[in-house]
Amino acid sequence: MAGTRNKQTLRDFNAYQLEVKKQDEWNTPLLQMPAYPCSGINVQYVPSMTLASNAIDVETYLRGIGANNYIFPTTTPSPDVVSLPTVVFTPTPNLYLPQLPPFLQHQRP
Repeated sequence: MAGTRNKQTLRDFNAYQLEVKKQDEWNTPLLQMPAYPCSGINVQYVPSMTLASNAIDVETYLRGIGANNYIFPTTTPSPDVVSLPTVVFTPTPNLYLPQLPPFLQHQRP
């Protein structure tokens, strides 16, 4: 009985609620912000509606669906591309290009 009583105190309830809140803060931003990863990350799957708002119309046109429909002819859709931000996981170092000495600049490679 003492074990149950200790689990239901106000202090334990507040500690549990704080834990749930921190887990929610940790998981929520990853689910709500679609973005392209920068160099080195392979994107496996991106839904079509994330890339363009009329992706189905563009794909239908590219596959030629309805091309022989003379009653309701299809029109060429203009893609409404959605630009996504990029996410950097690791900072990339600046590019260093060495300067050749003056006596080697006009030599053959």
